[in-house]
Amino acid sequence: MNDENPPPAESFADALASLRAALGDVANGDVAAIKALYAHDDDATSFYGWGGYEKGWDEVSRRWDWAATQFGGGTVGHDNVSTVVGADLAFTTDIETFVVTRPGASEPTRWSNRVTHVFRLQGGRWRLLHRHANRLEMRYEPGAREGG
Repeated sequence: MNDENPPPAESFADALASLRAALGDVANGDVAAIKALYAHDDDATSFYGWGGYEKGWDEVSRRWDWAATQFGGGTVGHDNVSTVVGADLAFTTDIETFVVTRPGASEPTRWSNRVTHVFRLQGGRWRLLHRHANRLEMRYEPGAREGG
């Protein structure tokens, strides 16, 4: 292949399908595909639903390894709220619902997250640059949670 004709860029739809499949693997304790999809760069970040944050591929990778130990099998569904695709950046917002058995539990647990995924086009492939997930709560008015 010559450099004058680089391969066409991966479609964002394909990258999104890869993300969905990778998160299905995560629900079953396998993080290999999500780690392969991620940008392995210093500006990769994650804000997981379990608090804290990670910056840089090494920290993000270690957190995914830990996350793998939290899932004993199940499924994850996605309800897309919005998708925006630019020339080299894209993002999705979803409601993500896990139904999984946690290690040591006998019954599945169900919860939903509000999730944002940010992608960057690198070398013709869409790479996951950032994941932000937090539990979906019922809507409430400002101040309704003060004091308890």
